[in-house]
Amino acid sequence: MNDARTPALAFCNDVDYGTWKAYVEVHGILRELGIAAEDSVFLYAPAGSELALFRDSVERKGPRHEELLEEIRSGRISVLHGAGEFSASETPVRPTRRMVAEALEYLDRTARVPSIWTNHGDEGNLSNIGGAAPTYHEGDRPDSDAYILDLLVQAGVRYFWADHHASNDFVFAWPGGGAAPASASAGRRARGGAPPPLVVEEGTRAGLRIRCFRRFRGPLPRAPDAETLAWQLAGERLDRLLEKGGVSVLYQHWYVRRDPSGRPVGGRHPALPDATVAALRRLAELARTGTLRVVGLSELLG
Repeated sequence: MNDARTPALAFCNDVDYGTWKAYVEVHGILRELGIAAEDSVFLYAPAGSELALFRDSVERKGPRHEELLEEIRSGRISVLHGAGEFSASETPVRPTRRMVAEALEYLDRTARVPSIWTNHGDEGNLSNIGGAAPTYHEGDRPDSDAYILDLLVQAGVRYFWADHHASNDFVFAWPGGGAAPASASAGRRARGGAPPPLVVEEGTRAGLRIRCFRRFRGPLPRAPDAETLAWQLAGERLDRLLEKGGVSVLYQHWYVRRDPSGRPVGGRHPALPDATVAALRRLAELARTGTLRVVGLSELLG
């Protein structure tokens, strides 16, 4: 996508704590409002998740396996949210190269392989991609049994989000000019405050260079969720996006609410609080009038 005439916004949601009921409810609201939004999927969730294709092997399918395959075929799911839910608090199982290879082969044969990857969770998710700032990540470390970057690239994954790509910037430069070098952000700001690039190119320990994208988190004390989505879509931020004529990608967990202690929980109904629905209605009105384009992430990245 490269239409510099109209500012654009896309959502990039992580499916943590999601249920099939919440998935249907949220996307029903978005469709009713005329808001284009794609979503993500776990490959595996050994402890169980309705938004995972498999449990701990391709022979053990998740409870909504067929529905998720159809969402992938249609393009409504365009993001692999890591290799799955392998967080240390959830399961002792760790992802391996063989597991991911089998899941990618299965997807290629039965549906399609989503073209976008986002890291998920904590150090238990060993197959996460480190890119230019690796710590625990082994997905791009060739000597690890969790090395999968070459498999992802060969399967058609074109864009990556790693942990260090969370941003407090709401407005980014259009990605149509190609991937900027990873150091471009500071240089562009120094030359008059132009928005930082949405897409940057990074090297990895595997010797492969990958295209990485940023997404707006904001200076929140915890990861964004269904309740803070209204804050992310505040009018002053949208005004800034319109003024600068750039693009925005929102980092979200719209299946997550929080209990009084701040702990994330899922399965709440309604899935989206009233303030968030009101913010989405305002966004939908900007899209209806042609002031702002709201597009799927795969279309925005191109």
